[in-house]
Amino acid sequence: MRYTPRAWVLLPAAMACSVSLALAQSGTTRIQENDPSIAYTGTWYPNGESPNSGGSAVLTNQKGARAALTFNGTGVTWIGVLDPYSGFAQVYLDGTLSTIDTYALNTEYQQPLFAAHGLAAGPHTLSIEVLHVRDGNTEGSWVWIDAFDIENGAGIPGGITASGGRIEQNSPAVSYSGTWFLNTNPMQSGGTAALAMDIGSSATITFTGTGIRWIAYRDAWSGIANVYLDGVMQTTVDTYVPVDLPQTTGFDIGGLNSGQHTLTIAVTGTHNPLSGGSWIWVDAFDIR
Repeated sequence: MRYTPRAWVLLPAAMACSVSLALAQSGTTRIQENDPSIAYTGTWYPNGESPNSGGSAVLTNQKGARAALTFNGTGVTWIGVLDPYSGFAQVYLDGTLSTIDTYALNTEYQQPLFAAHGLAAGPHTLSIEVLHVRDGNTEGSWVWIDAFDIENGAGIPGGITASGGRIEQNSPAVSYSGTWFLNTNPMQSGGTAALAMDIGSSATITFTGTGIRWIAYRDAWSGIANVYLDGVMQTTVDTYVPVDLPQTTGFDIGGLNSGQHTLTIAVTGTHNPLSGGSWIWVDAFDIR
């Protein structure tokens, strides 16, 4: 099945809240940028300006730097800074992508940069990835994390681990980096799947079990991925086939030590000479 992705939705931070904060559900808990439920990768710098929530925040302009919040609740708001030196960030909420422009003409502290309300009660993952990209007005590409407001819940220190059974691609145990698009099709497990073709894009699942199977969609426009288990490369998978194969095995491994593991599918941006594209699909995972 040939896939043409829809364009990103580029949202100025002032418009990123799909529902007014005044409509947010009651029971909101604020957690600061140093809460143990937030995991940072890359280099983030502290800022101690008093207008920040709690008097401190962190910021970075490093391409690929990420902050991932895991939480239980029915809504979440990312609080940060808008200013003339800020740039773009990609935000994934349970695998769904939004792109946020945090530029503003004047410096504004404690601003809602992204919000989602009315989520299903239970665990979720919100990840913020710095693009090191700016619009035509800003003088920099900085992205700030000041705090998060969680509705009807709290942060989950240590992240979320999947265990046993079928895990869909939008599970909070799956984290994404780079640019992934959502595909809705009844042929996919759960009716949806994620796909990417840009080198550097990856999907990682944290799980507890002795085996795992990556369930993919393979077709004549599919490409090549590298698969890592616990940070060690296992194999290179060519997902090209001349005839569409929904819900097929991309990679399967068993006999693991019982305990926590991570499986990462990394897009190489390359493909078989017979393929018409380099798409890599993540539909689901089966954990044993």
